[in-house]
Amino acid sequence: MGGIFGGIATSTHFWLLFMPLSLFILWSRSDKKLANFLWGFFFILVSHSWLYELHPLTWLGFSWISSLIISLSILLGCSLIGGILVYFWGLLGDRILQKKNISNMNSLTLTIKVLLLSFAWGLGEFILSQTPLFWIGLGEGIIPGDLYLAGLARWIGASGLCVVQLIIGFWIYLIYEKWKRKYHFKKTFLFGLLIIFILHFLGGLTNPISRNNDYPVALWQTNMPTREKTKFKNQFINDKLISAQKIALSNNAKLLITPEGTLNNNFNLNFKSKIRMLAGGFRNSKNGLRSSLLGYQIGDKSYSSFIDKNRLVPLGEKIPAFLKFFSQGLSSVGGIQPGSNSRFFKWKYTPPVAVAICYEISDGFKIRNAINNGAELIISAANLDPYPIKLHNQFLSLARVRSIENKKDNVIVSNTGPSGLISDEGRLIKLFDPNIEQNEIVYPNFSSKKTFYTRYGERPLLVLFLVLVGLNLFFGKFTN
Repeated sequence: MGGIFGGIATSTHFWLLFMPLSLFILWSRSDKKLANFLWGFFFILVSHSWLYELHPLTWLGFSWISSLIISLSILLGCSLIGGILVYFWGLLGDRILQKKNISNMNSLTLTIKVLLLSFAWGLGEFILSQTPLFWIGLGEGIIPGDLYLAGLARWIGASGLCVVQLIIGFWIYLIYEKWKRKYHFKKTFLFGLLIIFILHFLGGLTNPISRNNDYPVALWQTNMPTREKTKFKNQFINDKLISAQKIALSNNAKLLITPEGTLNNNFNLNFKSKIRMLAGGFRNSKNGLRSSLLGYQIGDKSYSSFIDKNRLVPLGEKIPAFLKFFSQGLSSVGGIQPGSNSRFFKWKYTPPVAVAICYEISDGFKIRNAINNGAELIISAANLDPYPIKLHNQFLSLARVRSIENKKDNVIVSNTGPSGLISDEGRLIKLFDPNIEQNEIVYPNFSSKKTFYTRYGERPLLVLFLVLVGLNLFFGKFTN
């Protein structure tokens, strides 16, 4: 039940109702090995249920039943990994916290132990976010449920938001335990409320950048179904691009951006580009096929600049070598190669930007590095077809946290959505309707300002974690 509540709360408005309850249940059974596994299993099963939408894969040559087995296996496999990770966190918690002794601990010792376990989870999510096996967790899942608390990401990032949520869950559990044992819990309740109020106040403290209309950008939400993409000939795409450029120019746009994978491999315009354009597409390099954002200057027929996608979706884009003999994977292009780690894109025709292509939006570390290198805007291009609105909402949550962490506007453009503009405060300024073709103008702000998190990242959290480890060892020996 706790895992299901947590999965529902992720990236929904139900966060305030379900996530604290979910984490209360987690803490209340954290000394039970099976309970920990089940919480993690069902959290991933519910929050990542969109993986089932891979089915049907008949368009890639799989039979209907094979497609069903593959889709369910991927979902259940991810859920199994989630269960194992929370299981190991529970083992750590059982060793450190020793719940049966909670009533005999002084407040300082208990606080150190709970903080240590919460920091371990938060830093664990950060480590996972550097691997292809991570999409969304507690940190980014707080939006849109509690935008004020999420504002703390300017100082502590998504990892810090994890820590805060887990502490709130333990606070509820501690109140319950005191009530059950007929102890006085009024001070614990009021003190916790005061801390939560202060955290919301700090998260809501902002110094908004005044908005302007100096740089109009056209976003083309193409709405080209991936499963039908192979039917689209280059001439069809050229005709659509001509129309998209005319609309952009009629709205005085300085730049046109299209989603990930809009252009086929080896694509060339059959006309001279009328506007500067960043188009999602594919390109061949000496190391193989790359998924890229391709830069076209006015007058270009082929791209003159590019940034390649670095983080690839396992099986969908990055196929293990031993599988290449049996299958092209779960992708119509048969697998691509990763580009440079850097997400910094400097093009002489626009201010420098940080680029996240689809799955890369889950890696806040590389986006933060790009902004430290001078990026003044985040551009997030994606193709989330054929997945449902649940995945769209999770992509939005990730994009909004990236904006808050770095105080940067985020231009998002996706095949079927979401597309629009996110402010430096993580608020939705404009959001297109999903699953329809649209070509509209947004007015992003470019800013060179940096937040505390942008400058220092997870380093302060790591230092605090090491301090907590030392204090836990010291007080453990002292108690003994």
